[in-house]
Amino acid sequence: MRKIILVILSIVIISFWSCQKDKVNISEYNFKNIYFPIHIGSWISYQIESINIDTQIDVNDTVSYQIKELIESELQNFTNFNTYRVERYYRKDSTEEWEILNVWELREYDKRIHKIEENVEYIRLLTPVKLHQNWDGNLYNYQEQENCELRKIEFTNIGQKMSETAFVTHYDFSSLIDKHFSEEQYAKNIGLVNKTIIDVDLNIDPNTPWENKITKGEIYYQTYLDSYE
Repeated sequence: MRKIILVILSIVIISFWSCQKDKVNISEYNFKNIYFPIHIGSWISYQIESINIDTQIDVNDTVSYQIKELIESELQNFTNFNTYRVERYYRKDSTEEWEILNVWELREYDKRIHKIEENVEYIRLLTPVKLHQNWDGNLYNYQEQENCELRKIEFTNIGQKMSETAFVTHYDFSSLIDKHFSEEQYAKNIGLVNKTIIDVDLNIDPNTPWENKITKGEIYYQTYLDSYE
């Protein structure tokens, strides 16, 4: 009788340990890159609005188009990170067919996601995501230090549904005569959904909103349209 009890107890312990081990693995898979999921064949499309202003020469131009980023394949390498080929497609609007524009790369490290854009390497996100994380986005390129911060995580409306979204600020400083702001938003189980870059000079008028007193500069909006995983 005692032997039977010991055998049953051993089976229960082994089964419990196996279940716990599986739970840990599932948890690691779910939460490591949850705000920047990487799957072969997945894509995200965006609406782009690029605005150029120079009041001295009477310029106020807006260029609108769409971009689709497709994770096409994993590239073979012998390094300590995974590398993926990202094909970027362009079209003016939804009435046109997509045409290949260029190719970028993703690099997936143990605790970082890098993106190679026009042969320039940026740290886009730390994994797993944590509130108030800080890092130099330009650590692996020749540009000036860029102190990125994950400032907040909140629910936002993405593609007509609410999604938990991480807000990464690249820079945010302004004065009476200029405004500089850069932010990326990463939605849970989707990836990058919104990007804003504002670099403008302003008239000195404290009672006027900054949007109405731009004298020169550029504004860039990249907004989520659709995605497939």
